[in-house]
Amino acid sequence: MSRHRSTKKGQIWISVVLYVLLVITLILLVLEAGLPLLNRARDRSTFTRVKDTMASLDQHVSEISSEGQGSQRVIPLDVPDGEVEVADNKLRWKLETDSKLLEPQSRIDQGNIVVSADVDVTAREYPSSYIIENSIILMNITRYGSEDNWTSVNTSTLINYVKNKEKGSTAGGTFKFLLQNNESSTNGTGYTKLQEKGSSLTSAKITTHVNSTAYEYDLKITLDSKADFFRASIENFRVK
Repeated sequence: MSRHRSTKKGQIWISVVLYVLLVITLILLVLEAGLPLLNRARDRSTFTRVKDTMASLDQHVSEISSEGQGSQRVIPLDVPDGEVEVADNKLRWKLETDSKLLEPQSRIDQGNIVVSADVDVTAREYPSSYIIENSIILMNITRYGSEDNWTSVNTSTLINYVKNKEKGSTAGGTFKFLLQNNESSTNGTGYTKLQEKGSSLTSAKITTHVNSTAYEYDLKITLDSKADFFRASIENFRVK
């Protein structure tokens, strides 16, 4: 009788242990399944909160600028997560997340506020050149004249070099652009124009207007986000 009772107690204890282990396993499974949803909800809440903060800040700036010189405000900037920096005369907030808050490589302009996701293009201009780059490649492009001041243009000297930033290698030499195999189409008068400068751009576009002896056209060079190549296209083509 004593031995039977001892065995029965041992069986009850084992059952309790199995039950507790089962409960703990279920709790862990629920947490693993729920964490992505919780992170997504948290990131979306942070995104909406900061976006509203930026919109309020933009409104305050507009009000202050309309009040004239000497007007000032003390404005709180509530940013619970992410990084805030001031660069290129812009206030930038960056949040790294695995949650899909926006479509990849998208950009939305809302007045003075720009919302973008997974974009990495930077475009800068200098007196004699443009630098356009993303996280993979960098391009150095010659700057010619302006829309109001045409100068001599040679499309064979337009691209100075293309650098692969990941491998540290540079492609030099000559990048030649010909129309209908006509050498004269590479030379003429015209100008170059950077469509938009700054950082966190979806793409960088440089237009070279060429007025040669036989043709007049626009050569457009485009570098997209995350791309390891650039695109060249001809627009507004006209035969003289």
